[in-house]
Amino acid sequence: MRVLLLLGLYLLLNTATAESRATWRVAYSTKQHLLSHDIMNLLVKEARVESVNYYLPFARRLRSLQLGQVDITAGLIKTEQREQDIYFLKPAYLSTARHYFIIRKSELRSLNQYSDLYSMRVGIKLGAKHFARFDQDHKLYKVKLNNQSECLKMLERKRVDVCLAGETGRHKALNSSLWAGKFKIAKFEVPYDSKVYIGISRQSSLYQQREKLEHLLNYLHYSGKLTSTIANYYHSQQIPVPAMTN
Repeated sequence: MRVLLLLGLYLLLNTATAESRATWRVAYSTKQHLLSHDIMNLLVKEARVESVNYYLPFARRLRSLQLGQVDITAGLIKTEQREQDIYFLKPAYLSTARHYFIIRKSELRSLNQYSDLYSMRVGIKLGAKHFARFDQDHKLYKVKLNNQSECLKMLERKRVDVCLAGETGRHKALNSSLWAGKFKIAKFEVPYDSKVYIGISRQSSLYQQREKLEHLLNYLHYSGKLTSTIANYYHSQQIPVPAMTN
């Protein structure tokens, strides 16, 4: 059954790549090596298309996608507001986006429950989404920064009290020699309620090919290529592999 499914997806894949845009405008993060880079590299390779690559800070990358200045990017959490301008290809390539609250080891205040955040300055990445309650809470003091490294620098200097970071940021905070022994993970655990997607601009010609691109994405999932790419990335970063799409 699995062989027949893969064969069917492969035939659809050939049709999809033949009719898709010959050159994709692909938006990448300015960070040197993120999982989203590897995911997009895989998709471009398997689609057998040319690409023009744009390396942009997250907020600008998101805005460029919304305006149709680029065609496609990875590493996005879906929200109703974003869906107005962005189509999120199914399936998500990660089923949970885990986030962590990072605090200084010397911090005297506790962060054991959500309400403790109200007395703190929380550093977050500009334009990013995390989990629903936090993102929609306008009573929190949120400091918007360009990336997680900048947040950790601000945390070290006591310019913020806590950083909300993903798996890579957590690993960097606990294992980088630059901040050895300075930070810890707060006891308050963030709920798992976000999936991570590839998004295409609704103003892009790729939007007309969305169903065929989803056939390609399903082929990569069922063939194991997507799973292997994700696992290889996290192993290379010495980070535990998060939950992938079932």
